[in-house]
Amino acid sequence: MFGKFLCCAMLVWSASSWAAFPEKPVRIYVPNQPGGPVDVMARVLAERLSAKWGQSVVVDNKPGASGIVMGQALAKSAPDGYTLGMVVESAMAIMPFTVEKLPYDPMKDLQPMMVVARTPFLYVVAADSPLRSWQDLVDQSKKRELKIGSWGIGTAFHMVWELTARRAGIRAQYVPSPTSTKTQTDLIGGILDVALDAPSSARGLLDGGRLRPLAITSPQRFSGLPETPTLSESGLAGFAPQPWIGLMSPTGVLQERVQVIHQAISEVLQEPDVVRRMETLGMIPIASTPQEHAATIERSRKEMAPLIKELGIRLQ
Repeated sequence: MFGKFLCCAMLVWSASSWAAFPEKPVRIYVPNQPGGPVDVMARVLAERLSAKWGQSVVVDNKPGASGIVMGQALAKSAPDGYTLGMVVESAMAIMPFTVEKLPYDPMKDLQPMMVVARTPFLYVVAADSPLRSWQDLVDQSKKRELKIGSWGIGTAFHMVWELTARRAGIRAQYVPSPTSTKTQTDLIGGILDVALDAPSSARGLLDGGRLRPLAITSPQRFSGLPETPTLSESGLAGFAPQPWIGLMSPTGVLQERVQVIHQAISEVLQEPDVVRRMETLGMIPIASTPQEHAATIERSRKEMAPLIKELGIRLQ
């Protein structure tokens, strides 16, 4: 009899806790300065979640140390579902293997909730470049040393390039840059032969006719650039390296609350206006389950760890 009462009581408690959450403002940490694609995406979600929940959802920017500052703050937060974080793939699959010691353990201290989006990258050339296709790039790399520009050593852009180069058999000098603008300027100026960029960063120069796309890393053609072939179409069948952006929390959040958060964000990511806004940010909405997110993290780490070791990358 006591067991039946306890079971019923737990069900009532579970249902009531499900219905009650959230009862106060929710905070979403972002590892970047305001204005970047991840920040804008978080603010779009926060706006829609606030409307859904009738509670304020606040974006809190915590930039610094390639996501370490935010990761530490998130790991130390109360595991109650009221503090969440937008975590990029590099924070889980690159930084742990390139930094001597992190101030938190991302695998133990952070709890996967969902892959929110993936970000395809774009290979671009200057408008007057003799490279007209991906195959031209491959062929030219066998005749002379090309220069490819993108973000710094150990970034997701660098890793995507190294994976692509190995898959395609391309040899080229990687030229890291502190900004996308610097890379684009060097590309247009003829210092670089090709660049790896985000669709959102390259959009203005593509529309202005100063850059041309060669290929994109999405598995299917990206709706924001429908005329651009994928790497898979260009000879690298099944190859589509797209870094992920995930929602995580401190470890220990009740599954009932995880489900409430996951359901709400999944619904938001299906809204046509949100899909369009994410497209302009160069993102593809995903909304995976927590279990799929955990598996994605494991795959990312298994892929990146040996590559980082081979390249001998050490940061800080």
